Order: sequence, then C-alpha cells, then structure tokens
Amino acid sequence: MLAVSHAIEDLAHDTADGELISTFQHFNNFRCQEKNYRAIARKLDAVRVWGEGEPPRDCPDIDFIPIFHPELTRYWVVLFDSPEIHALLFCKQANQTTEFHQKVFSGFYSFNPFLVRCIRRRFGLLSCGISGVVSHFERYFSPQMPDSLNDFDSLLATA
Repeated sequence: MLAVSHAIEDLAHDTADGELISTFQHFNNFRCQEKNYRAIARKLDAVRVWGEGEPPRDCPDIDFIPIFHPELTRYWVVLFDSPEIHALLFCKQANQTTEFHQKVFSGFYSFNPFLVRCIRRRFGLLSCGISGVVSHFERYFSPQMPDSLNDFDSLLATA
C-alpha cells in the first residue's frame, strides 16, 4: 500500500496539474510525508490532507481537513485527479489495532476516471461536514471490504 501511495503521489508531482486527496488517519502521521507533500502542493491546483487531531499550521499550500466522523479514520485513500490522469488507492482497515505495523487493510486501486471522480465528489461533500454522507459513503464503498480479520480471512478463502 505504501508503494502504491507513493506511486500516486509521484504521479501527481510529475503531472503538475490536478488535485491530490490523501487520508492519514491522524495528522501526526502526516509529518513524515510533509516535505514531499509541500513539493507536490507547489505544483498542483489543490492538495487536501484528511486526518484526526490537530492539523499542522505551517503548510499554507495544503488544505487540512479534520475527520469529523470516527468511521472515516479507518480509510486509507490516496486519490489523484487531473484532466488526463486519474489514480486511486482506496482501502479500509480490517482490524481494530492502533499499532501501524499490525494494521490490516483491504481495498483496491484504480485508474478509472469515473470511479476516481465519483469518490472525489464524495470527499468534497464529506469536507462540507455533511454527516449523512458518511452512511451513504459506507453503504456504497464498504460492502466489498471486510470489517474484521475474520471477514478478511473468509474473503480470501472464497476468492
């Protein structure tokens, strides 16, 4: 997941046009990527970083969006949308641990422009603080992704 995330970030940096949306679960997790995101933000139309906690105050080119609904902290999303290039990593944490090295995620990546723009629009609505969108978001994107390790194991057994 880290490799795909970095590949999408590199794609955004190299394209130098469009919008990058990333979730970091907690803003403290952003600090190790801050230098990279500052460089990306200088080139793109918009960089939006989602997280829980206190957002960094010293990155004026980056829009920090506080996660207002705890369910959203379970998602790992890196989305890049430009006029010609579309890329998405969309994952949900399948276990309840807070230890990074023990977290298990399930999800997918896509280069489908319709899907990328659909999820980008939903993030736009979520950023407005419309809490009803969370249940809508969960209904459309969560059923394919397991909610627990047992569900994940069952999915792998049937795949």
